[in-house]
Amino acid sequence: MKKLSVLLSVLVIILLLVSLVISCTPKPKETVLLRCTIAQPGGDDPLFLNMSGMAEKFNERAGGEYELKIYPAESLVKFPETIDAVRTGAVEMTNIAWGAFGGLDVRFDACELPFLYNNIQGTIAAQDDLVKMMDPMFREKFNQTALASHTVGPLELITVRPVKTMADWDGLLVGSISPTTSAVTELLGGSAVFITWTDAYSSLEKGVIDATTQGTTWMVVGKLTDVCGYATMANLVPTSHGYSVNLDVWNAMPKRIQDMLTEEAQRAAHEFNDVQIQFYEVDHPAAIEAAGVEIYHVPADERAKWKAAVQPFVDERIAAMGEFGQQLLQLADKVNSENP
Repeated sequence: MKKLSVLLSVLVIILLLVSLVISCTPKPKETVLLRCTIAQPGGDDPLFLNMSGMAEKFNERAGGEYELKIYPAESLVKFPETIDAVRTGAVEMTNIAWGAFGGLDVRFDACELPFLYNNIQGTIAAQDDLVKMMDPMFREKFNQTALASHTVGPLELITVRPVKTMADWDGLLVGSISPTTSAVTELLGGSAVFITWTDAYSSLEKGVIDATTQGTTWMVVGKLTDVCGYATMANLVPTSHGYSVNLDVWNAMPKRIQDMLTEEAQRAAHEFNDVQIQFYEVDHPAAIEAAGVEIYHVPADERAKWKAAVQPFVDERIAAMGEFGQQLLQLADKVNSENP
């Protein structure tokens, strides 16, 4: 009986020791999920594919500590609420058209000022510097940090009737995706109707609008060629599509994770820029014409008239930006001199 008592005591001690070891063993950390919302559809959309590749590379490097997941087609957040959703932490991250949010802060207009750059090459050359300029605004006003940006090509006009001169804008109902594109439409003689770019197809199909300002990618991917017969190319409005992350989420990241995310976002942005010239100048025009849409390239003298008509708006926006606006002009002068 005594031996049994000793044996039981030893067993209890062993169990207590095992329990203590187990309780002291650190539990594996849960993976931190970074949800990145975008408005572009999934599938074979070029930006979705680009970002999916970026997420895969980041996740591999993060080794399970963090996971980046792309949520396309406004599945988490509707396009107009995106900046606020990242600000509040409703989602952790986005890649969004910055110029569409000029109503929140005039500095967003820097990303879509009409005729600011000579060509798409100039727009691409400006992107890295634009991120550095925009980041303080994101941090101060929107509780997020800007990581990288790329262009999705200039916004051009796709329409149900030919537009070749300023006179052709008269009476044209144009779906506008930002305060800037609304101003451009009005100054050129048309009437702006605010419609998010994701609703452009249905609005054209129903006759709510006659035209819309869109990048050539969305003309093709969004099948606007099914409901329009004409496209007008004038390097009308540049674009900047940028990555930003909620600042609280960012500050909680280890420095090495911050570096990984920044590096992969910048790599993806540069890779996307690298294909934009081919898309804009070759692939998309070919696809648009193959769909039966007539493309008109506005000659330099007519484009100069359009630029002069909207210049007062550009000057007013630049002035409203203060010192930021002067920095933007210096950047535009620099990249335009390098890309005549």
